Amino acid sequence: MKNFTFIFSLLFFSFVSKLNSQTTIQVGNTWVGIDTVYTGLDVPWEIIYGPDNFLWVTERRGIVSRIDPVANTKTIVLDLTASIYAQSEAGLLGMKLHPNFITNKEVYLVYTYGPSGNVKERLVKYTYNNTNLVSPQILIDSIVGNINHNGSRLTFMPDNTLLMTTGDALNTANAQNLNSKNGKVLRLNTSGTIPANNPFPGSYVYTRGHRNAQGLTLAPNGLVYSSEHGPSNDDEFQIIESGRNYGWPNVEGFCNTGSEIAFCGANNVKEPLMNWSPTIAPADIAYYNNPGFPEFHNGFIMAVLKNKQLVAIKLNATGTATVSQTSYLTNMFGRLRDVCVGPNNEIYIATNGASASNVDPNTHTILKLSPPNTVSVKENNLKYNFIVYPTLVKENITVELQNSEGRQMLLKITDITGNIIKTETFSGNKYHSSLANLSQGIYFLTINEGEKQMLVKKLIKE
Repeated sequence: MKNFTFIFSLLFFSFVSKLNSQTTIQVGNTWVGIDTVYTGLDVPWEIIYGPDNFLWVTERRGIVSRIDPVANTKTIVLDLTASIYAQSEAGLLGMKLHPNFITNKEVYLVYTYGPSGNVKERLVKYTYNNTNLVSPQILIDSIVGNINHNGSRLTFMPDNTLLMTTGDALNTANAQNLNSKNGKVLRLNTSGTIPANNPFPGSYVYTRGHRNAQGLTLAPNGLVYSSEHGPSNDDEFQIIESGRNYGWPNVEGFCNTGSEIAFCGANNVKEPLMNWSPTIAPADIAYYNNPGFPEFHNGFIMAVLKNKQLVAIKLNATGTATVSQTSYLTNMFGRLRDVCVGPNNEIYIATNGASASNVDPNTHTILKLSPPNTVSVKENNLKYNFIVYPTLVKENITVELQNSEGRQMLLKITDITGNIIKTETFSGNKYHSSLANLSQGIYFLTINEGEKQMLVKKLIKE
């Protein structure tokens, strides 16, 4: 087993080191660009594309940094390595920027601390002074921690209250105990006070009965979704609803045994939308909306650790039932801990190496997937987004320009030798073009406004 892990690690890191020369990979039917944003991290646990156009990253050993996704540089803004407890799944974990970050500069962090055998967890608010994170304000303290099962994903609600997941800290009884903050989703005001409309008066508890939720996000439909680790069975993807019980440890997955059915009926248990047995170890989730990348469009992307993949989850129109799940990138980049979406539909992925034991510290990577309709920050000379779909073309393509204000554009199609096959002018926010007369093959599309050229898009004609 040691030899296998060593060989896998060599192959994995050799692959990552060659990403800059391998510019595209196929995800389903879509060819996407693949780039290394930064490598040399130690278990990047949270990655956020901030409104300042930097990636904000926590490393489990205790580092918060801002990574420039264009210059590929890292700047440390907080070093907690001397004051946290960092072992196995414990350390510096969840992070969230306030929705009004540009104005108030508030950053929220979760980390574990204390001696082995008496580990605690806390939620702290910091202020970014344009150089470092300063002025820590502890919002919730002395949550029971452990070497594993510390949860700690964060997300903001529409009313700017904050949700935080906590694990059961390896004590299953905590999850059902309303006097314990463990095995819960907690809700608080940004001052650290308890919202008056929380479901259990005077308590941070928003939901209970969780084992170890490591994914949490507010979707555009207003619903909160979470992914959660099961024991050896029943990993879960679920909707978080105020006051509900999620069953652990009395219920694993759906209410489908005699004792589970009885407990669910008596305790207002909310069943998951879907589960996985055996477990796959789901980590964080992000909502994705981009018709030019149909494999992930209008659904959730979930990073997966144990099965080393991204899972695309599609729901029904109301977001309350699962339509499909599909796995991508399996075993290509090792364990995947987190995923976030940039302003131009690019997808960032945090890798966590070949095994859970972190046998190769300070070697982990942030990757960027750029679908064909992605415009990078440095390449977009216009002041609006440009998307094209589908990229695997049968007859027609659609071009969408956001905030174009009716400007006249020139669309140009060339073949792989550079010969111009087609040119068209158009104005408006949406334009349809027929490629029905083109032969099968690879083509490139550009759009110009005067002398300003957008990023070239690759099209494949079936």
